[in-house]
Amino acid sequence: MKELFFERELTSSLNQWLADASSPGLILYGARQTGKTSLVEKFSREFSQFIRLDLKNPMDLGIIRKSGSSEDFVNTLFKLKGKDISCKDTLVFFDGTCRDPLAADLAGDITSRHPWLKVIISCAIQLQLPPPGFSTLFLQPFSFSEFLKAAGSKEAIEAFNEVPFPVGGFHTLLGLFHQYSLVGGMPGVVKKFVQTRNMSSLKPVYEGILREFFADIINAPLKQNKKELLMITLQNAFMYAGTRIKFNEFGNVPYGSREMAGTLRYLENSMLLSLNYPSVTPTPPLKPDNNKFPRLQMLDTGLVTYISGIQQQMSLAIDLNALFEGQVLRHIVGQELASSRTEKPVRQDYWVRDKAQSLAEVDYVIVFEDLIVPVVVKSGEPGRLRSLHQFIDEAPHPYAIRLYAGNVNIRKATTIKGKAFYLLSLPYFLACRIPEHLKGFIRYVGS
Repeated sequence: MKELFFERELTSSLNQWLADASSPGLILYGARQTGKTSLVEKFSREFSQFIRLDLKNPMDLGIIRKSGSSEDFVNTLFKLKGKDISCKDTLVFFDGTCRDPLAADLAGDITSRHPWLKVIISCAIQLQLPPPGFSTLFLQPFSFSEFLKAAGSKEAIEAFNEVPFPVGGFHTLLGLFHQYSLVGGMPGVVKKFVQTRNMSSLKPVYEGILREFFADIINAPLKQNKKELLMITLQNAFMYAGTRIKFNEFGNVPYGSREMAGTLRYLENSMLLSLNYPSVTPTPPLKPDNNKFPRLQMLDTGLVTYISGIQQQMSLAIDLNALFEGQVLRHIVGQELASSRTEKPVRQDYWVRDKAQSLAEVDYVIVFEDLIVPVVVKSGEPGRLRSLHQFIDEAPHPYAIRLYAGNVNIRKATTIKGKAFYLLSLPYFLACRIPEHLKGFIRYVGS
């Protein structure tokens, strides 16, 4: 099933890096099991030679630790791997660089002394001192678009990419998106699902992924009590996915804000979750307010539904907004909105009203040209979207987006204070296609 890895959208970014002569190397960030190795192995076909150093392999790790200099390392590497050192079209891949701090330093050194080599290093934690001049990319789980390609749904892919969206493709894509929300985007899970089309066959894959996450914690150079806190915090965190959290006694664990914040930030540095702080302004630039409570985004919604034990409810849902007050849908929309971003850390932006005692909150905001556009993940009539109204009243434009379980629709509405605005309603499976549809929406309204 290698075809599953052929259509990763990050491949285009890898090609851009390859064409950039000013970048000596690349750091490919991504959590465990997101497909970094498979992506690079596929990309290596662009080169005459490919050398992979697997830092889980004692022999490969020994090549790094026993090298006295970058010159020694390069000579030893090519010799032991049986490669031609005179070939100037070679990609060297340090797979799992975070397992040894010497690896990143060595990668940076060989690119400065051997500029004819192209070097990629993969890492599941953020490097404290990345090699100077290296570009960075962040690989996430499969997006819905990648899921469609992996599943081989040609007609669905064509409808998904069409702007404006064709009315006839709605029910097919809604069903596939519900399937994607249930399965998730971890490559190993998607591969197994495409092979079997059986949810029960996925349990061993989910469990294997979780074992890797916990193994990294167990093997970390930390005190035992810190490891135990990390493991219980990670286990508890899935229940709070898509919600704003308080650090104090998070997950009913009896630790204060400082200890729990540090624990969650360690997991964030391992890319298993992200802590997203809200913006309080309706105008650019977006500035997250770190004094507010953050929203918790886990790595993958499929893992959330599996660990939370809600797969059966998800499989029966007609409208994901109706489940758990929209918590799961809000989370998968956040995952989709982040899928088009390759920087690290990846952030999902949202808005809260900067006023004491106010509960106004807009699920997401996106920057479009010189505007910040609100996105609500809600069912219901436009007149009932109070938080959206409050944002629109403060914003210097009249545009808003709603994601729901219905077809594309444009309506003119009025806020409670009387400001007219235009609401673009999109089916929630088009979350990551908002910019393409927003452009036409604004042009249509303006005409």
